[in-house]
Amino acid sequence: MKRKIPFEKYEASGNDFVILDFFEFELIDLKNRDLIQKICDRHFGVGADGLIALCSEEGFDFRMKYFNSDGQASSFCGNGSRAAIRYMMHKQAKFSFSFIATDGIHAGFIEEELVSVKMRDIPTFVKTTYGSLIESGSPHLIVEVEDPFKFPVNEEGRLLRHKFDPEGVNVNFIKCSGSKLEIATYERGVEWETLACGTGVTASAYYKCFKDGLSGEQVVPVKAKGGELEVKMTLNGSSATEIWLKGEANKVFSGFYDLF
Repeated sequence: MKRKIPFEKYEASGNDFVILDFFEFELIDLKNRDLIQKICDRHFGVGADGLIALCSEEGFDFRMKYFNSDGQASSFCGNGSRAAIRYMMHKQAKFSFSFIATDGIHAGFIEEELVSVKMRDIPTFVKTTYGSLIESGSPHLIVEVEDPFKFPVNEEGRLLRHKFDPEGVNVNFIKCSGSKLEIATYERGVEWETLACGTGVTASAYYKCFKDGLSGEQVVPVKAKGGELEVKMTLNGSSATEIWLKGEANKVFSGFYDLF
């Protein structure tokens, strides 16, 4: 007999996720990469860029365990955490949260229907022959191009992604125009372009601020293919602190997945 597990599908600026609630018990074996791949498959499964397991954690509202659509446990996911915060709002009927992810403690809140999450500090960046490498919870390579939305993101991103073995990097193709930033991202683990990437947006906003020689508190509006986001941060030299990522995050649908 098939066993059905409940799931919910959320999106954050077009970055989409399957959310599993592990508060009562473990719905699936998170070490089963094949199963996570099947659930995230866009043709034979629910379809998603990644899978999020939300667990209870003493002293916090939740623990977030994130997996890319290839089934591999991944580093921090900014948009995934915003989707998780929206889910937890519905679950706990509150608007402010503290939680733990792979890179440590985070905070988040919902205000005027937009979801914000506090990102990790960025101490500095590394210049490479391919672009600037920035760690914003996940490693991101920043490459400036004339038009990110017309750029061959998958072809070029795939080539650059593997220049930083063994784990590789995410690759962001950006355009800095006035106060705004446009971005298209190739995500490792998904191995394809995603409509938005929270840690990539954050890393790229940091890059723009540093390039423009800015200091103090800054707000950077960002346009991704999946929608508009905003990054707020405080800069002191090459260091960025008090980094907040803000944008839309919404439930798409819920259902039951058949386990064979």
